[in-house]
Amino acid sequence: MRLLPLRMLLAIALALGLAMGLGSCGDPDPEQAADDLASMKQAVNAELRDMAAALTGGGLAVERAKGRVESEGMSTYRAEDYKASAVVVGEGAEGEQVDQAAAALEEAGWTRTSDGLDASEPWAQLERDDFRTTIGWTKVGERELVLTLDQEGEVEVPTDTEPVDRDNSEDIPLD
Repeated sequence: MRLLPLRMLLAIALALGLAMGLGSCGDPDPEQAADDLASMKQAVNAELRDMAAALTGGGLAVERAKGRVESEGMSTYRAEDYKASAVVVGEGAEGEQVDQAAAALEEAGWTRTSDGLDASEPWAQLERDDFRTTIGWTKVGERELVLTLDQEGEVEVPTDTEPVDRDNSEDIPLD
């Protein structure tokens, strides 16, 4: 039995690798991308509702919940992400309100990853499963405590997809 020379084996391996790699290239299916984004939206909205219940149980109120799709990427890679936010209403010093909100979420299974309760702009970041949230005070406009929520990852969309409108936010019912 005669063995193939090393160069020929490398050439075959390279050809197979290129063929398999090129076969998986190309834009994602637009319908699958739309389904994936809808699933992300549903998951983020459900998580925000759970968070609102935990915050309300912790003595805070949650108002004006909104969600929006954001475009990400560049000419060779396009993606969309869905993010949500809500205003948290409480009483007391700013740092105390952030801590109260973070503690209520910790009781609901969230893990505080960092905070700046004594900062001039108090804030806290928490994670649970593949969700991330930041609780902090607005820096522009009316002073409000805002919670933002994002699910890890993004949905790749075809490169010819138009960027989403900047003002595409919609209300999220919390009940």
